[in-house]
Amino acid sequence: MSKTKSDEDKLPWIYRLILKLPKISVKSFSDFQGIYWTIVLPLFLVGEFFLSLFLLTAIPFPTNFVVASVIPITIFVVFVKVQLERFMNWRNLTFRSEPMEWDVKEATEEYIKLLEKQEARRRNPSLSTKEKDRKED
Repeated sequence: MSKTKSDEDKLPWIYRLILKLPKISVKSFSDFQGIYWTIVLPLFLVGEFFLSLFLLTAIPFPTNFVVASVIPITIFVVFVKVQLERFMNWRNLTFRSEPMEWDVKEATEEYIKLLEKQEARRRNPSLSTKEKDRKED
């Protein structure tokens, strides 16, 4: 958690502000995703189009653009938040701040033991699996 927090501190202030928005998860709709994508979302988009068209014609000039752009700007901010979280997760998984420690000696010893077990199985194919497991322990 501290790695992610320090990564967030390095971001520009606008991205930090976007990340502070409440989480929106599609996983809560996991049972209804087909219905959501085929019925709810298209109806919402058509309704939003007509609402924006109505707001642009019904309200006087300077405020009609502000009022009509609230929904698209909100959708855009949510999109940017999701994309930013995905990018940060990808970056944290790809470029770790700590280098990976390789214990070559231990890995070599394990590999040699494995080769010895395989060689022993080739020499004594008549042994049952249970006897082999007992000998390996």
